[in-house]
Amino acid sequence: MNAMARGGSPALDWIVLKVAQRCNLNCTYCYVYNRGDDSWKSRPALISDVVVAKLAERIVAHCAQYGLDAFVVELHGGEPLLLGKKRMQRLIDMLRQRCAPVRLRLILQTNGLLLDPEWLELFDRNGISFGISLDGPPEVADRFRIMRNGQGSTQKLLDKIRALRAAGPDFNRLMGSILCVVNPDLDGGKLVHWFVDNGFDAFEFLLPDGNYVNYPQGWRGVEPYRRFLLEAFEAWYAMGSAAPQIRLFEMMMMGFMGIKSPLDALGGDLRRLCVVESDGSIGVSDVVRICRGEYANDKLDIFQHPLDLHASVYRLAQIQQPCAQCQACPHFASCGGGYLPHRFDGAGFDHPSIYCHALYALSERMLSVIRRDLPPTLLSDPTTSLWTASLAE
Repeated sequence: MNAMARGGSPALDWIVLKVAQRCNLNCTYCYVYNRGDDSWKSRPALISDVVVAKLAERIVAHCAQYGLDAFVVELHGGEPLLLGKKRMQRLIDMLRQRCAPVRLRLILQTNGLLLDPEWLELFDRNGISFGISLDGPPEVADRFRIMRNGQGSTQKLLDKIRALRAAGPDFNRLMGSILCVVNPDLDGGKLVHWFVDNGFDAFEFLLPDGNYVNYPQGWRGVEPYRRFLLEAFEAWYAMGSAAPQIRLFEMMMMGFMGIKSPLDALGGDLRRLCVVESDGSIGVSDVVRICRGEYANDKLDIFQHPLDLHASVYRLAQIQQPCAQCQACPHFASCGGGYLPHRFDGAGFDHPSIYCHALYALSERMLSVIRRDLPPTLLSDPTTSLWTASLAE
């Protein structure tokens, strides 16, 4: 169980560490480079040993304060592999040595284009799993996931994955899951089958980042996203025991069974994580920078402040509180009010997500299959651990 921080909130136990500020892609929907935040331009391109050493000191102090024996550091960018293998190994060694006896879990998110057998060997010997960003087949994904020269990137990535798989089991063993940004022009069900047909048994759908004053690229309203999610869910659910892991669907269904999701996309508590930039600045989940204003300004850094001070400075307990409309919704347990940046209207976050209609329809469909397919005794016995009032007829 997570330790408690100030005011009874869960203690921070996860850092997204920006080891590289630049990227070898220029994805048109990217919340870092193409959604109005230019802070990356003023930061060091690569993280320094000085920042890493101070971060390790802060992690040790934080874990001692809250009685944590384990902590997650997610290596991120930009593109984290731009750090290079030697500097990456030095960073890993420094973190592990200086954070002892805290048990660090290191994970990494990459666009995959720089992966090679030597990177896999580095991940393997350091106990690191990684995720890859992939939005589907090249003819669709390459409209958005482009190289800095404007050329598409997807076929290059698929060819690299195929070669790494052919070289041995390490790629499949070390890769955690795929992150896929939803393209509402696609058939969601066909995309689910495309991933499965291409050997991916775990992937995540991410709704494009935007809000009421900074809509997602190509926004035509929420209806195309509603259709996509329902198509994807029907295809996934029909696979039964052969279905891949799709965390969004799994977590939303578990919400109906009384298990609150930790996912920030489903209203998870953002006080449990922070972002540390390559210069040591501490911020909220970096997607919140699309809201601009104070949320895009640096106020804290690891050289002067503890890791979890951002929770009070940015008033996270207050601003992430779901609005009254969401809390009164019969499907609130499933979506949690949606992702905080998607609720912003230019002045505050006291609104449903811009994707509310899509999440509501998906939740409604999920509830119908739960009622249909769970054993009647489970639904009629309020003593079971899976019982919630929302399942009652």
